[in-house]
Amino acid sequence: VQAQAPQMATGVTIIEATCAQGAQEVCNGLDDNCNGQIDEGCGYQSGNIQITLAWNTGADLDMYVTDPNGETISYSHTTSNSGGNLDHDARGACNPNQANANIENVYWQQDNPPNGVYGVEVHYWSGSGCSTNAGTTQLTLSVAVGGRIIGAYNYTINPNQRIQVIACQV
Repeated sequence: VQAQAPQMATGVTIIEATCAQGAQEVCNGLDDNCNGQIDEGCGYQSGNIQITLAWNTGADLDMYVTDPNGETISYSHTTSNSGGNLDHDARGACNPNQANANIENVYWQQDNPPNGVYGVEVHYWSGSGCSTNAGTTQLTLSVAVGGRIIGAYNYTINPNQRIQVIACQV
């Protein structure tokens, strides 16, 4: 499985992340140990496609990944007919007892996920006081395809904002 360079929304910046072979993996939405998997050991899965969202406040961010067949995976639809799975839905300060409460993860484990465009949107849900009190939030979105990190991106999002962060041809 291979991917072309993603198209990014205005305001999205590429993270020039460095990793170190053999480093301990930190649950931060990045590949800290250079093995092509994001946050392994943090309680969620990787696969031939892995898309991980992390953020730095108590905000409740929701990730929406639309596969090439037009089916969207999210907290309300956690699996797709194409084999995609949301295995970690987080609520930030709205669920403080959850492990890794600031990370969401979607993956396709099968050998041949569908070819085409994968779109990734993020929504800052501000329908409750626990989330709106978080204010402006920096998010990190990392994408691995075929065991290789194809990119890590930052964006600063505001309450109630919804944006397509990237679209990636796989």
